[in-house]
Amino acid sequence: MALEFTISTPFENGSTKWPNVTIVTSVTSPNIGVVIGLAMLFFIIGVVGVVGNSLVIFAVLLNRKMRTSMTNLLITNLAFADLVILLLGIPETILFMTNKGWTLDKMACKSNRFILVTALYGSVLTLIALCIERYVAIIHPIKAHILCNKRRITAVLGCLWPFAFGAGLPTLFFNDVRVLPGKADPYCTIMFPYNHETFYKVFKYVESVLFYFIPLGIQLSLYLLISKHLFTGSDRLHRRVTIRSANGSSIERHSEALKLRRGVIKMLMMCVIVYFVSYSPNQILLIVETIRPATFHENFSYIVFTMIVANINSAANPVLYSIFSQNFRKCFKLILCRCLRSRHSPEIRRALHLTHGNGGTKSSGNSVAGLAFTEV
Repeated sequence: MALEFTISTPFENGSTKWPNVTIVTSVTSPNIGVVIGLAMLFFIIGVVGVVGNSLVIFAVLLNRKMRTSMTNLLITNLAFADLVILLLGIPETILFMTNKGWTLDKMACKSNRFILVTALYGSVLTLIALCIERYVAIIHPIKAHILCNKRRITAVLGCLWPFAFGAGLPTLFFNDVRVLPGKADPYCTIMFPYNHETFYKVFKYVESVLFYFIPLGIQLSLYLLISKHLFTGSDRLHRRVTIRSANGSSIERHSEALKLRRGVIKMLMMCVIVYFVSYSPNQILLIVETIRPATFHENFSYIVFTMIVANINSAANPVLYSIFSQNFRKCFKLILCRCLRSRHSPEIRRALHLTHGNGGTKSSGNSVAGLAFTEV
């Protein structure tokens, strides 16, 4: 989907051989300024993504109480999938940006791309699971402990990864190293043995529906329901409290529940926006290629752009799902400070263990807004 570039392949009569046409190879090379700009953007996304997802996994594994949270279990699974995407996708994107083709063998082409797309599918499915879990926790807080217990979440993950694995099998079976039209170097791309052009379009559009449009629709719908519920919820969310300042004057402030509600809304809106921005360019490329097929070189810069932007979702996930949690922020600060000062892991574990007890996320009464944060 998002990490696999789309290239028009004009086969004739369903054959897998290139048509007997003259190919012009003297095409203008990609603009060096564009390549440098994209490389800098990719470097920032890669560093933020790898460090951020590693910190999420490290923080949850070292904090016993954070490991008991079902939300954190899903967040850790999401961080693992995104970390795999970045670790395997970064070398492949760099290799693609050199514009010298696939320099590894056929087995590396199949295995690397298969693991990559499986992790991508797993990441998208985990985002849906997180969305549903948050919906249950906020809209049905009393049922949340029954519907979102450890056994059920484990079962969801147990079904999630086999489905992602199965969805990635076509990539494992049909990926091959081939020379593309207008290119002298071979590239790693999916190649169906019969009637390639038709099967390729069907495959890409089914992939788009299953792993872009449906997940986007689910997230948008549920997050809108959550937002509506929080805006029109209990009057306790909207009440203002009066406090005395140091000089004796009275100050009116919104209740703590209302502040938590605003935090939830911001996070949910950013989740949908980042997901849309990350995966939309590839869908646009797919549609444009269907309507007006273009040569490889005409789309080279945009293909590189779509590959890089797709990583934004993986890099932003730990930020979006952790920035509103005081526990994660404290864990991140402790890990980074300890790593910079020393490498004594027992001290890190001891500090992380104390984090949950000394400054957990605040909640206000029994408000549904507070319940959205109590598990992270």
